Amino acid sequence: MNCGYGEKLILYFYGEAEGGLKAGFEKHLAVCAACREELAALKAAESRLAERAVEPSASVVAVVMAAAREAVSGRRGFSFSWGEALLSGALASLMAVGFVFSGRAPVDLAWNSRVDSGLDSVEYSMYQAQSDIVSVSSDWDYKYSALEDEGLRAEMKDEG
Repeated sequence: MNCGYGEKLILYFYGEAEGGLKAGFEKHLAVCAACREELAALKAAESRLAERAVEPSASVVAVVMAAAREAVSGRRGFSFSWGEALLSGALASLMAVGFVFSGRAPVDLAWNSRVDSGLDSVEYSMYQAQSDIVSVSSDWDYKYSALEDEGLRAEMKDEG
């Protein structure tokens, strides 16, 4: 089937196609023999599987349930095994040794990382910007003060 409707066919078959998608696919079915054949094959396979569906007998269910009960009868809550504990400890130790000697991460990882130096650079840039803002502000205050003084002098000349 090369018509590109394979996914829509599956949605239609399982009843998940709704509205316009369903109507559009039904129109497509009228003209596409490959999709009609594929849909018929899916329906035939579903009916064969439904015919052969067999439930286990009551005796099989009873045997399986008895085996399951027996398997868990002695296990209540937490169980401790020295072998499992030792194996877990050995594996954890191996992983720690592997990490330390891998050479990929120095012991003082947080202090020598590129991330830390990058953050230092950002922090310095912020302090520098703050310093620039303060200096511009003080320059503004100084210039404003000088303008006020000049204005006062001009007023005194006009009065005097």
